[in-house]
Amino acid sequence: MLVHFSETLAPLMEKPLTATLPNGLRIVLLERHDAPIVSWNVWANVGSVNETDETAGICHLIEHMIFKGTSKRPVGQIAREVEAAGGDMNAYTSFDETVFYINMPSRTMSVGLDVLADATSDPTFDEAELTREKEVVVEEISRAEDNPSQMVGEKLFQTAYAVHPYRRPIAGNRKTVRGISRNYLKDFYHQWYVGPNLIFIGVGDFRGEEILKKLESLLGKIRFRNPPAQQIPLDPPQTSPRLSLYGMNIEGHYMDLAMPIPQFTHEDVPALDLLGQVLGGGASSRLEQRLKEKEGLVSAINAYPYTPRYPGLLTIGCLLRNKQPEKVLQVVWEEVDRIRQEGIRPVELVRAKENLKSSRIYEKQTVDRLARKLGFFSGIAGDLDYEEPYYQKIASLKNDDLLKVAEQYLQPERMNLSLCHPKGEPWGKLEKTLSSLGRHSPKKKSRPSSEVRSFRLSSGVRLFVRENHSLPLVSIRSVSLGGLRAEKSGNNGISHLASLLLTKGTESRIAQEIAEESENISGHFDGFSSSNLFGIGSLFLTEKLTEGVNLFCDLLLHPSFPPEEIQKEKEVIYTAIRNREDSLPSVAIRHFLSHLYPKHPYGLPLLGTKKSVQGIRREELIRFYQKTIHPKNIVLAISGDVDAEELNERLDQKFKKRFDPYHPLQILKTRCPPSPLENIIKRKEKFQAHVVYGFLGTTVKNRERYSLDMLSAILSGQGGRLFLELRDKQGLAYTVSFQAQEGVEEGYLMFYIGCDPQKLDLSLQGMEKELEKITTHPPTPEEMERAKRYLIGNYEMELQKNSTVASLIASNEILGIGWKEMHRYPQEIEKVTAEAVLAVAKKYIRKQNSVLSIVRP
Repeated sequence: MLVHFSETLAPLMEKPLTATLPNGLRIVLLERHDAPIVSWNVWANVGSVNETDETAGICHLIEHMIFKGTSKRPVGQIAREVEAAGGDMNAYTSFDETVFYINMPSRTMSVGLDVLADATSDPTFDEAELTREKEVVVEEISRAEDNPSQMVGEKLFQTAYAVHPYRRPIAGNRKTVRGISRNYLKDFYHQWYVGPNLIFIGVGDFRGEEILKKLESLLGKIRFRNPPAQQIPLDPPQTSPRLSLYGMNIEGHYMDLAMPIPQFTHEDVPALDLLGQVLGGGASSRLEQRLKEKEGLVSAINAYPYTPRYPGLLTIGCLLRNKQPEKVLQVVWEEVDRIRQEGIRPVELVRAKENLKSSRIYEKQTVDRLARKLGFFSGIAGDLDYEEPYYQKIASLKNDDLLKVAEQYLQPERMNLSLCHPKGEPWGKLEKTLSSLGRHSPKKKSRPSSEVRSFRLSSGVRLFVRENHSLPLVSIRSVSLGGLRAEKSGNNGISHLASLLLTKGTESRIAQEIAEESENISGHFDGFSSSNLFGIGSLFLTEKLTEGVNLFCDLLLHPSFPPEEIQKEKEVIYTAIRNREDSLPSVAIRHFLSHLYPKHPYGLPLLGTKKSVQGIRREELIRFYQKTIHPKNIVLAISGDVDAEELNERLDQKFKKRFDPYHPLQILKTRCPPSPLENIIKRKEKFQAHVVYGFLGTTVKNRERYSLDMLSAILSGQGGRLFLELRDKQGLAYTVSFQAQEGVEEGYLMFYIGCDPQKLDLSLQGMEKELEKITTHPPTPEEMERAKRYLIGNYEMELQKNSTVASLIASNEILGIGWKEMHRYPQEIEKVTAEAVLAVAKKYIRKQNSVLSIVRP
């Protein structure tokens, strides 16, 4: 029998229906009918904090195993059922929780409901599957150890927490993972993953009372018992700064800083959230403006409070541009200390509050994000009604309140520093710099959505507007043909550089004014460049429509390409070019493309090379921009809470300017490699091998691309052939995938494998066998149905976002396949036959014209 206990939540979150089953399991259901999508989640209040040093990683291992089979569903069936229903399933583990979820179209919601309930109430933890999955987790640990961004964070937590379990990596280590037996795993699961520790959360297009009745029978068999009593050791107050230095085989310098702060439910957290926004919450924040824009010390920097169930950290993360961690540390502390001494300006406080307010709206865009939010309030805060008083506190805070909190928590003796750097570099001075912080501080002073409407501005620009009044958000996107395809080796990288500079100065605004103005309206404005396209996108609140449209048009139509900003962005790109060697999958892909397209721009790196970027002059950037941004080469797409007619009139006035003559891009030729090419790049002291293997593909206008998408879905995904065969059955690889990418000219088909180097030959042999199967026999009816539901379901879930809709409309129109492709795509996927999939597999998967790229130790 269900026991109702609450049906209220903050007004912006609507009203969820809540209940508790006799076994103690709580249920939270929030109806949302603006899109035919549901998100089912089981939130377990169990995480790595509940483990011991000897069993570290067991919750993460349970996350990997939960969808691996039940008494009713053998290994592999869960993934097939979910993907055949158009769904997407996954799980994640944190310090405080383990979450299992399925997102899918509402028309097949009962499949996901039954599968998730079955998987969490009756997992079998198959012995053979557990053995394989342990090795998968070990490979995941190896991958993390190759990733400096991840390692710098792990080392930070090991430094900042002396005794608290947060100091352990969530995935555990190789020894503990391999030492976990099936019996111990089952015992741990049945002790901790019990009714009082579980919350079922559903958000989406359903009727709450109907789902409640189903859940009573589906989840009622989970046992009632209290979880084990556990005393979590808390860290004593920190009295001196701490330092962690970690040498890796990398090019860049990755630095994280942190100071201890309270847990999420503490009364000081709203003020700390505002401090995080002022310090490093966006392009106009103090750290971004000082360290990146003005002094050029970092390529990227951010700051935010991490506030879990137990005491957390205010963290500052940065990627150094030069070898100056001492200087970066000093400047960071100067900005922190300025807040401690002086507080913040009124305009900063207003901007920070607006940013947090807008994030509250953005979180409502998709059902899965809403479900995660409900889980956090239910599981971590322990109160579904927590959000409203939190935002009331945010609105009431004044400068003096933030100053008081800054003085209490932002203290030099509480600073923790983690630095991942290239091996062999000495950093003896850094400890001295860290210890000296603070010694010389100064003394104190809804309407329904409509169809897409099309217009043509008097300048010739094509405009498409889709009114969507479900949320007060607006997304505008301008797309033009260009990008990498418009480049040559001599100016390689000019598209990417130009896209960065679109937001760095106009004829009437300097870069800092642009950053401040965009944050004043709680907006995002970003230039972009890809293989085929160039443009700018934006997202902002409807109440700031006038300001948002004015800024968007100024950035697109009047960029000034200031010389000092050009040099700054070049320096950022140089760092990115140097650091891209740290991402081994990207290295393998880049070398694959360069050999597949030896004489076509698709083979060039998107960032360019240091030499090519260095040679790009301001005059070339202006010419590139003038050739690309022309009424005959611009499509504008808008999706959101707007009036289409009013926007058409407003934009028509904005685009009345003089443009240079238009010279369209010429069609370029690609060619297959005349014989198989093998490109092996060796890297020392790495843990994993990375394989990319592929062929030339097709164009965006070729109808065979639908069959290739089906081929990709059949091979990929947790229910796909590659995953089931190479990872689940044989345990050969941590990551296996297949991708079909179209272009204006021929795109590519690409297989990717990330595996233990000792399993490389077996992985390649396994891939060859799967290629032979897919090119000789048509897929089964079950595979076809799963792939169609998977593609269509995930496509429909993406259409929840205004930014996705605007991007699809503009891109499809400028590429020549028409904006109506957005609606046509699911219908075309439904038409694909097994014979058509076999035909494209035979046509495009050609071993005699292949390229193989391998990065390995």
